[in-house]
Amino acid sequence: MIILKHLTVERFRLLREVNIHFPQRGSILIQGPNESGKSALLESIYFALYGEPMASDRKKKRVLDDLISYGSPRATVSLSFSIGTTDVSMTRILERGQGQQVRLLVSQGGVTQGDEITDLSEANARIVAELGQINGETLRNSCLVEQKGLTRLEDLSGAEREETVRHLLGLEQLATLGERFKVLPEDEQALQVSRERLQLAEMQARIPEVSKQLGEVELALDAVTIHESLDEIQAQEAEIVEEETALKDIQKQRGEHKMRQHRVQQLRRADTTLAEIISAYDGIAEARHEIPELERQLTELERREQEELPALEKRVSELSELLRSFGTLQRMSNDLLSVVDTIKEQEQQQKEHETVREDLKGIEVQVGNARERLLQAQQSLQDLEDRRRTNRPRLEARLERLQTLASRLAELRRLEQKYLRSLEEKKYAAQNALQIEQFSRSLRDAQRELDNIEAEARQLQQQAEELEKRWRMLSMRRHLEEWQRLKGLSQGLAQAEKHVHEAYRHQEKLNHLAMDARSSVTRYRLLLLGSGGAFIVALGFALWAIFNQGNVLVGVISGVIALLLVGAFAWGWQKQSQAHEETTEADRQMQDAISKVGMMVAARETAIRMGGSPESLAQVEREIQTLGGTIPISLEDAHHMLHQIRDEGESLADIQKRAQGRREEANGARNRANLAGEAVNKLRQESALLEEQRRKAGWDHLEERILKELSAVQLMHQEITLLAGQEGLPLPSVNERLQGAEPGTVTPFIGLSTPEDLANTGVPELESLVEGNIKDTEREMASLDGKLDMVTNLAAQVKIHQEALDVLLERQRTISARNAQFMANSPAQQLERTREQQFALKQALQSLNNSLRQRVSALGITFGQAPVSNAELAARKKLEELHISLGNKYTLQERLNKYTKQLRELQDLLAEHYKQLAKYSNTLGSWIVPPNPFAEALSALRVRCAEELKETNEQTLARDKERLDGREGAAKAKIALCKQEILNIQERIHTLLEQLKRPEPGSLALEDIVAIWPLLADYKAEERPELEEKRDTFAQELQDLERQELELSEKLQTGRLSLDLDETRQHAEQQERSYQIKYHGQRMINELYQRVLQKVVPRTQHYMQQILPLLTSGRYHDVHLTTDDEEGTISGGPVRVNVWEAAAGEYIPRSALSGGTADQLSLALRLAFSIAALPQDEQVVPGFVLLDEPLSSFDHTRAQALVDVITSEVLSTHFEQIVLISHSSAFDPAMFPYHLYMNNGLVVESNLPVVPSLAAVAVSEDTLTSSDLTSGLEDEEDEDLLGATQAVAAVRPPKK
Repeated sequence: MIILKHLTVERFRLLREVNIHFPQRGSILIQGPNESGKSALLESIYFALYGEPMASDRKKKRVLDDLISYGSPRATVSLSFSIGTTDVSMTRILERGQGQQVRLLVSQGGVTQGDEITDLSEANARIVAELGQINGETLRNSCLVEQKGLTRLEDLSGAEREETVRHLLGLEQLATLGERFKVLPEDEQALQVSRERLQLAEMQARIPEVSKQLGEVELALDAVTIHESLDEIQAQEAEIVEEETALKDIQKQRGEHKMRQHRVQQLRRADTTLAEIISAYDGIAEARHEIPELERQLTELERREQEELPALEKRVSELSELLRSFGTLQRMSNDLLSVVDTIKEQEQQQKEHETVREDLKGIEVQVGNARERLLQAQQSLQDLEDRRRTNRPRLEARLERLQTLASRLAELRRLEQKYLRSLEEKKYAAQNALQIEQFSRSLRDAQRELDNIEAEARQLQQQAEELEKRWRMLSMRRHLEEWQRLKGLSQGLAQAEKHVHEAYRHQEKLNHLAMDARSSVTRYRLLLLGSGGAFIVALGFALWAIFNQGNVLVGVISGVIALLLVGAFAWGWQKQSQAHEETTEADRQMQDAISKVGMMVAARETAIRMGGSPESLAQVEREIQTLGGTIPISLEDAHHMLHQIRDEGESLADIQKRAQGRREEANGARNRANLAGEAVNKLRQESALLEEQRRKAGWDHLEERILKELSAVQLMHQEITLLAGQEGLPLPSVNERLQGAEPGTVTPFIGLSTPEDLANTGVPELESLVEGNIKDTEREMASLDGKLDMVTNLAAQVKIHQEALDVLLERQRTISARNAQFMANSPAQQLERTREQQFALKQALQSLNNSLRQRVSALGITFGQAPVSNAELAARKKLEELHISLGNKYTLQERLNKYTKQLRELQDLLAEHYKQLAKYSNTLGSWIVPPNPFAEALSALRVRCAEELKETNEQTLARDKERLDGREGAAKAKIALCKQEILNIQERIHTLLEQLKRPEPGSLALEDIVAIWPLLADYKAEERPELEEKRDTFAQELQDLERQELELSEKLQTGRLSLDLDETRQHAEQQERSYQIKYHGQRMINELYQRVLQKVVPRTQHYMQQILPLLTSGRYHDVHLTTDDEEGTISGGPVRVNVWEAAAGEYIPRSALSGGTADQLSLALRLAFSIAALPQDEQVVPGFVLLDEPLSSFDHTRAQALVDVITSEVLSTHFEQIVLISHSSAFDPAMFPYHLYMNNGLVVESNLPVVPSLAAVAVSEDTLTSSDLTSGLEDEEDEDLLGATQAVAAVRPPKK
């Protein structure tokens, strides 16, 4: 159990310095006004555990520097707590702006475990590990209840709540156990390999059987093949005879077909000749019609070429020339406009010339005036510079000497003051030496007391460890006895489980036998029905054949068949009776097996109820390992271990109580040792501070320093006297100022004479005289500097006048250049020439305009450039059309020549065609020759040719010829193929017989072949489909087996090694059992994990129903917790609280209640969840609960209700330490065993014993009261707080 022991805080938020020893058991009330440091005390515990601030909002992170008290450079938090026999001590130091430092020390039974940890990450991880993986969020969600976070549990999502439960219950260990039973890929791979090896072995055993069956089927197929080959030979010979007969008929039909085909060719040629004659007559007619028209068109084109073409070309030329003249007229008009613009510009330039001459005269006058002003300013500047160079160096030298004298006087005063401080330090050095001696004596006394206390603590700790060891041994003996009992039950349970599995397998086997027997009964019953029906049909057919048809033979055969069917019916009835008896026996055995399985299961359940479950055994083994023991290998080993542990009849409770007492005494001794050690450290720090102060001040060499300072003061006196004489200061004043003591004494010359003493002498002070002279010299220099300002002004004026003169001269040069330019190019002469040019252009433009009007009127068009352009375009268009028409002249001439040539050629061709028709008349008759050359006669002959061709049907002739050729070729090919096929079949038979190693037969007759191979008589050709189906089945099975065997051999890398089937099957079954154990083990762990998470909310509701009546003073009793569905969670989403309201008669939600009552429900929920989520392992159970202002408002009733809850058995049974923080005065401290009152960051009141610090006695021999210390702290916050801290001893409250 986690128990808080000791907390020390310095400068942490509002806490100034707090040193608290927590009691081992009991409730503590911490009260105080607002801003007194109560919540900071709680946050200091959280910071010590996790090294991070406890922000009120999880989304806001507080900076570490905010945790340091204002005005302090650092803060320190130290916390120690125990977890069973393990003690953890840590110290965290915050440096402003530098982060935090940590020191962690873990001890087991007083023995330090490892070195001190100073790495921050390592320390944080070690603390969380010691706390059983309880991190900061988990602690805030369970054992740390804040008023601002009262609804924190209700605001958590389901995943966050389950994460908290996992940390609290240590379910990570369950996950580790699950890893042991986790089915790894290697396990699945091993199982797969064993299965594949078994499959490979089965394949290797099956392949020879299938090969043998395949060989038998292939022999049968060879016999069937020979039968088929002989039948095929007979069929081929019959086809040869049939085809030879067909060839004779084809030769006869071919002669008749040739005669019809020749006449068709003659008709087609005659029809073509007639068509050519008609086409020739059409061409001659066309040529005779086109030749006169072409000659007329050629004559017309020659006329237009001679008459119209020259006139059009002349008009186009004249119009083009006229357009060019209009363009010249346009350009002359533009030139005239340009001349007018030029005249205007020249007139403007003439006016500007007049203005330039006037400006030049004015500039000359301004330049003369500027030169006069510049000369006057330069003269005044020269006079001032001469005066300044004469007086300035003298005044600067005097000012420097006076300033040196003033600095020496200031140095003299500083040396005097330093000398006086050294004399004062002699007194402080003596006091420091006395304090160092006092601290040394106190340190020796405190060290002796610390050694005595530590020796006592070690002795008590050793006694506690011996008792703890004895308690562990006895507890281990009890657990070993329990383990021995559970192990025996577990073995019996395993045996029962084995018997159950065997019974299940036997039951399954019997089930298969029963099913086979039932299927046999069904088959035999169907056989009986079929044979009975067939018997009736056969008997009826026999009677019908004998009596109706008189066919005795058929009747006898039907009767024999009926008798056979009677025999089959009798045999089927016998088999059906046997199968029915087997079914009855199988059912009886099945019932016996079911009864046996039920007894086995009952025996197994009995063993489980007696506690023989693996979970109980595993829990006991974990307890043994927790106690530091080893798990026995067997029951004999456990018996041997029990003999080694003596049992003297002692009670575990008594031993634990005595060990607890020794531990408490040891803790008290250690606490006193810690206080004494803190006092020793304080004394050492104070002594070191005093020695450091003496070293830094240099008090060991103080006398030498005083003599050196006195010598420096005397030397400075002499230098000041010399400097004052050089400046002509009054010597009496200097002597009065410098005299202070007799030479050779240790008293300073100036430091012992006060300014009032010097004023009473009536002599001015030397510093005042020096200061007055410095001011006079500075005023004279300031006067010169004022004149220097005048020099600056005069220099500026000279510069301004010079710049003005330069500007005027530049302007004069510009205007002179402009005037010279105008004089070189006279604007008046240019204007005259331009006007003459304008007059000449006007005359030429008028003349050209008149000429154009005359030319336009002669052409008969309107005057203007646009009409002329349109007329010119029209004329050009007509000219182009005429040229196109003349271009067709050559085309017309070629067409005329073509038709003339065509006429001559067609006339010659007609004579040839008539000669051809005369030749065709010998075959077709005289009707083919036309009686006249008219188109009607020629067309009639073509129609007759077409009719005869249609009657003959040339396509039919072609098809007949193709059909005859095809039939002849097919018959010949078929005869050849049949003969070749016969030879091939005979060759195949001989080859097959040779392969089968049979002797050569006398012939290929069936009887001769059967004589050498009797198997041939057992099969017929009709059996091929059945045999091929068998062969294909066996071949495919063999191929699949060989392929799978090759793939598995390559996959398993066994090569061609043959596997033993029985050995491989045994190994596969063993691998399967191992896999199933892991698989079901992991499933059981996952189910256990889910059940644990699912029980948290019901357990929370159970404890909340116990807390709520106490907290609400009996107002509410029943409460119902629900969760919404949330993906990825086991116990649901956020928790919703509904309380039973008697007045409403139903459960109402929290939102329907008042604010105070709703807070009570939330507080009850938080406390119930803290109890429900406590782990079973007492080593990592949080033994404390911290309540920081749990309710927003209090009255006497609610305060008493909260006290009842805190002091009730519900909380005190599960938590050793309960801390309540409140600023309300409604709580009476007398209701709590322990209480503290805080104010201003300190514990100012407590009912616990106060252990004063030893450092307070070492500082002073006087006794200081608590009020003196408090008032001193209020006056000066940064003063030493030795002795002001109150320590609270950890004392167990008395039992009631």
